[in-house]
Amino acid sequence: MIKKLVLKNFKSIKDETYEFENFDLIVGGNNSGKSTILQALAIWQYCVDQFKATEERKERKGNRGVQVTLPNFTALPLPEFALLWTDKSTKGKDTNAKQKKNIQNNNIQKNIYIEINVYWYDEGNKEKNFCVQLYYQSPQVVYAIPESGWDNFRKLSVSQYFPQVVYVPPFSGLEPHEKWMDEGNIRQQVGKAQPGSVLRNLLYRATEDTNNDWKEIQDRVKEWFDIDIQKPDYTKGQSTEIKAEYKRAKKSFDIISAGSGFHQILTLLAFIYGYKNVTTILLDEPDAHLHVNLQKKIVKYFVQRAEDKQLQFLIATHSEEFIKNVETSSILSVLSGKPKRINEKQNAVFALAELENNDIVRVRTSKFPLVLYLEGEDDRRILSAWASNLEMKWYDDFNDFTCSFLKGGNKSVMKDKAKDHCKALKQYIPNVKKIVLLDRDKDEEPQTKGEPWYNEWNRKHIESYLLVPEVWKRAVAYKLKEVEVYANDGLFIGQYNDTIDHFFSSENIMLPPAKTWKNVDAKLFKTLDAKTMLFEGESSLRKKILDLDTRLKINRTDIASAMKEEEMHEDIINFFNKMEDVYNKVKHETQQ
Repeated sequence: MIKKLVLKNFKSIKDETYEFENFDLIVGGNNSGKSTILQALAIWQYCVDQFKATEERKERKGNRGVQVTLPNFTALPLPEFALLWTDKSTKGKDTNAKQKKNIQNNNIQKNIYIEINVYWYDEGNKEKNFCVQLYYQSPQVVYAIPESGWDNFRKLSVSQYFPQVVYVPPFSGLEPHEKWMDEGNIRQQVGKAQPGSVLRNLLYRATEDTNNDWKEIQDRVKEWFDIDIQKPDYTKGQSTEIKAEYKRAKKSFDIISAGSGFHQILTLLAFIYGYKNVTTILLDEPDAHLHVNLQKKIVKYFVQRAEDKQLQFLIATHSEEFIKNVETSSILSVLSGKPKRINEKQNAVFALAELENNDIVRVRTSKFPLVLYLEGEDDRRILSAWASNLEMKWYDDFNDFTCSFLKGGNKSVMKDKAKDHCKALKQYIPNVKKIVLLDRDKDEEPQTKGEPWYNEWNRKHIESYLLVPEVWKRAVAYKLKEVEVYANDGLFIGQYNDTIDHFFSSENIMLPPAKTWKNVDAKLFKTLDAKTMLFEGESSLRKKILDLDTRLKINRTDIASAMKEEEMHEDIINFFNKMEDVYNKVKHETQQ
């Protein structure tokens, strides 16, 4: 059983250590590196097989490695070997200043090896390891080298505890016909990510054992599908292809006639029982094409096999059913890019089920891991316009913050949604921070105590802070490009100003004595439905202005953009000050 894997300079992995149990789900989203781990182990096994073949043929000379050409590389499909390397040389990239200077002065480059180092326990629970190094020569040629030497390889490889790995890539469909293949051809097809093309060969192999492997396949197929799988028909030296059929209602059908779920399960069973002397089986997304009930059955079957010490399973997946039906200790998360055992299954399930890939990408590619949760896009536009007018030093960064929209509804639900969303994001980006800003809506005190990340407006809606007549007049003037006329009380702008003044006076929206729009605290603003009054419906102020001139389609951003700092209520300033504090904290942590 493989206990540990150390990878260096392989694909996106510079230097990482992975520790395994007898059964592990490797959980991650798209491009999180879960398949990379399995592929590294598949390459390790390929190189081990090449070393064994070279020893048997006595082709090795000295301490050189084994030359591997791309056409003969059957571990996985590649257009060129360069894609396996993070970096192929240190030229211009060495982090050691002295070495870098020597490289530049001597115009030389130090080649970097991929290292795939596998650890296991030998007899007496003693830790052993074998490291394969890959040396890049050209896009079509690499050298595989036993890092600890050939003598050590010979000693380790004859042990019954030496790992024997088989990699099962995602299911790709069956071929209508299948000829008998030897070991090399089977591995080549698997390396091309075509496991379905060798299904009949592996089923045939399973019938050649004396350990009831074929009966186990028959029993599981009967139990899960109520199908009688027939023993593959092939006579060496006579048959031209392997035939595999199943019976249902006394009728025989070729296995290609069955559904994709049946094909997937049969392929998994064929790899488990068709490969001999395997210690570790690597399954890449075996949940594909399977109904949730079948996912439950197959993962429980894998777990039972692992508990019986018959086989080690390392499974790359993002299946909720797989995660829900195993112990938490059996889940190795690579959601954040770093391997870790999770503490709570629900976090991983939510991260995989609820987050879209663009959520993760937006936060990872922004300057700072900070998410601003708002009810909708209009809120973001209004805040952005206010921030611009306040001339905040960090305004440019404000527009780089990731915004997530909660789409309105019950405040308690939106609040919990933001908490869950950010908790899921932390599975990918552990240092992400959140700020939530919601409307007050109901006539009740904001519920913000003890939760510094949570904010509510003191007024009913964010639009309630746009109830400033002078701002509306200025916005209309900007729209008409008549700023100078307005400043001189021109007649042309007068009809719009009169409409705005009449609207505010008829709604009894006026400043109390000795108050400004910045500090007014009238109860009126806590209950007014500013959304409807200003922008929605036939009697809204926006509609009244539009009736005067159909060109004047005033929106929320127009009003917010026309607002001066002295017209912004202190609630707005307080929120931005609070947000700046969080921003500075996140910026400081990011720069550490």
